[in-house]
Amino acid sequence: MPRPPNILFICSDQHRADAMSCYGNPICRTPNLDRLAASGVLLERCHSQNPVCCPQRCSIMTGRLSRNHGRLTNGGSLRTDLPTLPSILAAHGYRTAAVGKLHLTSHADAIPATPYYGFQSVTPLEDSRIGPYLDWVLEKFPEQAGYSIGALFNLPTDENFWRGKRDFRKEYLAAREKYVKPLEISATCNWGFGHWSTLPEAAHQNTWLADRAIEQINGGGREQNDKPLFLWLGFVDPHNPFDPPGRFQKMYDPAAMPPPIFRPGEEAGWTPHHHAMRKYFSVFTRRDWQTLKALYYGSVTFMDEQIGRVLDHARRTLDMENTIVVYTADHGEILGDHGICGKSAYHYDPCHHVPMILQWEGRFAAGARRETITELTDIMPTLLDAAGVHTDAALDARSFAPLLMDDGSGYTPRGHAYIESYAGGPEDPTHSPHTWAKTIRTDRWRATFYPDPEIGELYDMHNDPEETHNLWRDPAARPVIEDHRATLMTRMMLTDFPVASLKPR
Repeated sequence: MPRPPNILFICSDQHRADAMSCYGNPICRTPNLDRLAASGVLLERCHSQNPVCCPQRCSIMTGRLSRNHGRLTNGGSLRTDLPTLPSILAAHGYRTAAVGKLHLTSHADAIPATPYYGFQSVTPLEDSRIGPYLDWVLEKFPEQAGYSIGALFNLPTDENFWRGKRDFRKEYLAAREKYVKPLEISATCNWGFGHWSTLPEAAHQNTWLADRAIEQINGGGREQNDKPLFLWLGFVDPHNPFDPPGRFQKMYDPAAMPPPIFRPGEEAGWTPHHHAMRKYFSVFTRRDWQTLKALYYGSVTFMDEQIGRVLDHARRTLDMENTIVVYTADHGEILGDHGICGKSAYHYDPCHHVPMILQWEGRFAAGARRETITELTDIMPTLLDAAGVHTDAALDARSFAPLLMDDGSGYTPRGHAYIESYAGGPEDPTHSPHTWAKTIRTDRWRATFYPDPEIGELYDMHNDPEETHNLWRDPAARPVIEDHRATLMTRMMLTDFPVASLKPR
């Protein structure tokens, strides 16, 4: 029997697909990911199914939509009874390890112990940064203690977590006032969206993550190295606050950044919760948005450099003819377009359109680009399929592995992507269910439906790719809306609950 392939799964947080040179961005440089794409398959049109961190990450791990694995929004924890990608691989003899952000449990809880959803080893780095990374910074870079403590957020609230430890909750607000707030972009753009970090590159979380991933690739002794490796590498970047170190702060000139997308009059087609979200960001100036974009691009390029270190080490250490490499993100980032920032229930393409690059030397088509619409949740059965691992787990997803082979003709596309949301952004006061957005994204159209039938969105992505003219109330568009409503109804009926297969009878 051939040895199952190693799987190196790299997942970033809040990386919109068009913020990469291999996806056509003429400014944002990603040379290492470009190199990966040049030797692998780049999926041009992959979409997140719930563009917010925890729900989509749980979908990546389980192959289930958020309404079927139970995590609709951030907060709470994934059920422990569901089969996951790492638990299935571990049952088939894999060494499973995670480094960095997973966000399968609430940030309010303690950092979990192993085994953790099938991972035999976890080196965590969640949004709060509490844990081994912060301990390392305080030990190795004591001059950065004030800044590092002041930049903490989403701190655990579980008292058991803090027992016997330094309780940063008692000091982080004072440290923030002293060390972080003076680094804000402007009086109108606060530190939580972007600021001028004082961390040197050597102390940054991306460097620490790359070092820990390299340690895992090096293995845990002969017995462990005899097993195929599944390594999850989760970067927190480029999630806000956009705060790259040193030279990456200056790499992109804010004045040279294209301003956010906005067409005068487009707000007439916005939904009520979009207007509510826009109200929060109305104080941001054009310069603020351009500075945020420059820092976001800097974060992406710095992350790319650290990914390059990991990939170079993998190429020296692993048998790349028997190693699958994946790069993707949990969701995108709107980045000031249409007057808002972030993700969630504002289903513009940059919110849910994510990068997806897969490489397997000698197996996946090299340098291929596929324009077929795909879904991020399908990555779990795809990797199992490619690795030759069978599961009877009930899934909402299906493998797109045939799309990665040869000319990709063996894959039958759905013809659409499904996206769902159950809450707006934290800056949006709109109550549920008014933010319960459900989208069908087809080749030409983006149709988004809400519980109130009078509210909706329809954008012609061929003639209006920037999504500035909502056609929902145009009588001529009614047949298109109803056609997409029918697709949504069929899709929801087929995923009322996960099934092991949907083979025709």
